[in-house]
Amino acid sequence: MSVQLSWLLRQRSLRLSHRGGPERSAAPITFAQATELTDPSPWLSGGELILTTGLGFDSDGPALDTYVRTLAAAGVGCLGFGIGLSHSTIPTYILDAAEDVGLPVVEVPYDIPFAAVIRAVMKRLSEQEYERVVRAAAVQNRITRAALHGGVEAIVRELAVATSTSVALIGTRTESFHPMDASDLVEQAADIARSIRPSSTPATVSVSEPGRTVSLHSVPITGSGPTFLAIRTAGPMTGVEQILLGHAVSLVTLELEKPARLRAEQSRLNTLALGLLLDGHLHSSVDSPLPSYLADAADDDSSIRVAVVRAPSERIIEAFDAQCRLRSRPTFARVTDSGGTLLLRGSDDAMFVAQLMDSLPRSACAGLSSRRPITESPVALRQASLACAAAGPSDRIVEFSGSMLLASEPVQESLRAMAATTVALLADYDRDHNADLVGSLRAFLEANGHWETAATNLSVHRHTLRNRITRCEELLAVDLTSARVRAELLLSLLAVAAAA
Repeated sequence: MSVQLSWLLRQRSLRLSHRGGPERSAAPITFAQATELTDPSPWLSGGELILTTGLGFDSDGPALDTYVRTLAAAGVGCLGFGIGLSHSTIPTYILDAAEDVGLPVVEVPYDIPFAAVIRAVMKRLSEQEYERVVRAAAVQNRITRAALHGGVEAIVRELAVATSTSVALIGTRTESFHPMDASDLVEQAADIARSIRPSSTPATVSVSEPGRTVSLHSVPITGSGPTFLAIRTAGPMTGVEQILLGHAVSLVTLELEKPARLRAEQSRLNTLALGLLLDGHLHSSVDSPLPSYLADAADDDSSIRVAVVRAPSERIIEAFDAQCRLRSRPTFARVTDSGGTLLLRGSDDAMFVAQLMDSLPRSACAGLSSRRPITESPVALRQASLACAAAGPSDRIVEFSGSMLLASEPVQESLRAMAATTVALLADYDRDHNADLVGSLRAFLEANGHWETAATNLSVHRHTLRNRITRCEELLAVDLTSARVRAELLLSLLAVAAAA
């Protein structure tokens, strides 16, 4: 923000007159200050309109020449000399020196207070500040509209155009810059970003060198490495540039967070759908097929597998979602009291589940169901739960198999109780009579009642085997032609063998 000499001379109420130095100076006036010091340079920063009556100087003399040269060296934009108090006219030494160094000099009439001049200049600077804020608001709207239609690329472009600077976005997810000849800004910004300690997360970092300043503003992105929006300016950023940069950072953050938010919402929907599916509330028929969004959970044959994971981690779903996101897979998972449940594709194997569990503690274990149609998800859940329950201290993944029934402690307890009144009775008979009823019964049951096969496996005549089986029926008071009886006895025998 600045005031030009031409504007100052056009203010009729001030009645200022140009008296020396360049009449059309391009030197900006950024402040107005009245002082009667003979050397105010220690308190000047450049661009001032200095107002004085020359109270500390004689009517003429070399000191006035030195005074003007000192002001010019300090970067003063214009000298306003008030006449009628200590000097009736502007001294010749001042005018000659002003012509020599190129410092504009204006005459302030006796009846015009310096305060009026200062007020006019400061009011104009305030108006310019307001105009810049209004323009910034308009630019903010333009950048917002650009974001709606062009995303990150458009945001970077509009910010660069609005500020007449070079802008670049650097990060692990994206990289963009504008204008096209600003590609070197990407490397400059990356060098600055590498110098920032990972433990510190400053909002803005600026590095200045003669003629330019590179400023980095951090962009907070969920689940992403450090991301920065960089702007390269000719000098320190102005207030408006800072406002626009902050607005652009907000828009970039929203734009880059869209996929994360969308995935989070989709995962919540998947969790609800998984709960309904595993609880048996979703059924497939010609008139009422399964929801289409469940198609991503199954393989090409509409088959699935269920994994039940036992882990102490409180963020088990986040861990699974991170692994699925790396593989561009939707996440179908829900939290349980002991861990979580995952719905996988039928083609997924134990190795895939182990990879999903990489970020979980080593104490975590999982049970994996067999490959089932998606409509049989509740069955797959029961299989996975049984497999998980059968996992030992050193097991990471346990796949369901037909023998898994005997691994269940409640089932084993029931079978051992049954064996106490059946197998134990036969074992006592064998011990007292030196017989082999237990072995004969197991061979007969494992051969599914085929006499020739069982007799061959025992290396006895089939009539001998018949006599032994008949004796078993008499001792146990059962009918072995019943499939249910045969199944219960075989399971009891297997339970006893497993416990031995």
